[in-house]
Amino acid sequence: MSGCVTAARSAWARCSRGSLLSRGAKPLSSKTSDASLDELPSSPCRRECCLNDQDVCLGCGRSLGEILEWGKADAARRRAICQDAQARLDLRRAAPGG
Repeated sequence: MSGCVTAARSAWARCSRGSLLSRGAKPLSSKTSDASLDELPSSPCRRECCLNDQDVCLGCGRSLGEILEWGKADAARRRAICQDAQARLDLRRAAPGG
């Protein structure tokens, strides 16, 4: 088991906090123009997972708590998570050096 922990730690250690933002990732979308309000939005995960010091993913902008909550969340909550995550990404991009 220690090999798995070591591999996970080295993967996190290689995480470049600024590299994901410089790739020009597409904005998250939680719009419901064609979908019903009850339809579950798809996950905003971009498979670029890297948590910052505040436990927020630099790939999708969700907090660790929101990531863990996603599977149980209803459609309204998922849309709220997407909106909050996008706001975090926007703030990070607008920050100096972002």
